Amino acid sequence: MSPVTLTTTTSGGAVRFDDVSKRYRLGTLSSLRDTIAERLRPRAGEQDRILWAVRNLSFDVAPGEALALIGPNGAGKTTTLKLLAKVTRPTTGSIRVSGRLSSLIELGAGFHPELTGRENVFLNGAILGLKRNEIASRFDDIIAFSEIGRFVDTPVKRYSSGMYVRLAFAVAAHVEPDVLLVDEVLAVGDASFRHRCIDRMQSLQRDGTTILFVSHNMHLVRSMCSRAILLQKGQLFAEGPTDEVILDYEKLILGLTPAMQEGGEAPEPEAALSDSVLLKVIVESETPGETGFFRSDESAIVRVSYRTQVPQSIGRIDVRVMREDGTLCTAIDNTEAAGNDRRFSQIGTSGEFTIRFCPLQYTNGRYYVLVRITDPSDAFVVASARSDVFGVLSGDGPKPAGVFVPAAEWGLRDTEASETLAGHVDPGVPAAKLGSTGS
Repeated sequence: MSPVTLTTTTSGGAVRFDDVSKRYRLGTLSSLRDTIAERLRPRAGEQDRILWAVRNLSFDVAPGEALALIGPNGAGKTTTLKLLAKVTRPTTGSIRVSGRLSSLIELGAGFHPELTGRENVFLNGAILGLKRNEIASRFDDIIAFSEIGRFVDTPVKRYSSGMYVRLAFAVAAHVEPDVLLVDEVLAVGDASFRHRCIDRMQSLQRDGTTILFVSHNMHLVRSMCSRAILLQKGQLFAEGPTDEVILDYEKLILGLTPAMQEGGEAPEPEAALSDSVLLKVIVESETPGETGFFRSDESAIVRVSYRTQVPQSIGRIDVRVMREDGTLCTAIDNTEAAGNDRRFSQIGTSGEFTIRFCPLQYTNGRYYVLVRITDPSDAFVVASARSDVFGVLSGDGPKPAGVFVPAAEWGLRDTEASETLAGHVDPGVPAAKLGSTGS
C-alpha cells in the first residue's frame, strides 16, 4: 500500500486528492482479542466483508473554484468530504488542503445538544480556529442569517431540524473559510433559506473561497458549480463541465441494471452509456428550408426526441429559451398545457414532443433552448439536453431593447378630441383609426 499523507497549509484554498482509497471492514465491533484471533484465522468469504468506499480517486480543485460531487447513493461522495475534513483517515493515498476549512457534512456536527445556540456558536467557531473576539464580531450576522433570534439562549437539543441546519450553516459560512464543504444540508431548509444560502456561497466564492458541493438536487448543482465529478462505487466515472457531467449521471442512472441497484459491480462506462436515454432538441422554422436564423414575428417549433429503456412516468418538461450569454429569456413547462394534458405524464420508449412558439418574439440575438425532464416527484432531473445556437432577427430598423418583442396594440384616447368629435369617435379606438376618422 502507498503511504498515507494528510497536509494542511495556511494559504491558498486549493484541494488535491492523489490516488486516495478508503477501505472499511463490514461486521460487528469485537474486542481486541477477538479481532486479533479473527485476523489470524482466515475464513472463506472474508473479501465479501471488505468495502472500498473510495478507490484510487484523484482530482484537483483550484482556489476559488466550486466543484460538485454527484453520483448515486453509496457512490462515495460523503466519504470523500469526510476524508477532506479529517473526520476519517484514508487507507492509502495523499490529501492536501490549503487554508482554513469549514464543513457542513452532518446536521449539527460539532454542536453540543445541552448548550444554547449562543454557546454553540462560540464553541463551533473555536473548533474552526477563530478567536473569541473574531467570533463576537461576527455573532450578530450569524444570528441574523440563521433567524433563530429569540431562541439563541435555548439549548439546541430543542431546535427543529430546520433551526439546527440554519445555525450550522450560518456559523460555517461566516467564519470566512478558504475551503467550504457542503453535503446535502440545504435539503432541510425552506426555499427562502436555500436561496440565501446559495447567495452566501456565491458571495464566498467571489471572495476566493473554494467550495466542494454534494447534492442530489441538480438545479442547485447547476446554479452553484461550473465543474463536477461523477462518482460510482467510489471511483471517478466522469469529470468536466457541470452540464456534461450531469448528463452522464442521468444516463448512468437510467441505464442501471437490477444487479447494480442491488449493489452489484458497476459496468464499464461505455456499457452504461450505450443503452441510456437519448434526447435531442431541434428548433425549426415553420417556413420549409429555413434553419439557423428566424424572424421574431414568425412561428418556430421546438422538437424534442427521446428514447428510454422502458416506459416511465415523468414530472415536468421544463423548456427554457436562453440567450447565448446565459441570460434566461423565458421558461415554460408542460403543466401549462391545455387542461394539464395527462399525455405528458408518461413517455414511452421512444417518441417526440413539440412546443410551438407563435410567434417567436425575441429581439435580435443568438439563443438556444434548454429542456429538462424531471421524475414524478419533480425533485430529480432524469434527462436534459439543449439545442444548437440559433439566431433571431427582429426585422428592419434599430434593434429593440431587452430580450422580448411584445405583440402590442397601441391606442389613443384624446379627451379634448373626444369631446369635439362626440358621436364620431369611440373612446379607446386604435390611434391609426382615430387619425383616419378625424381627417
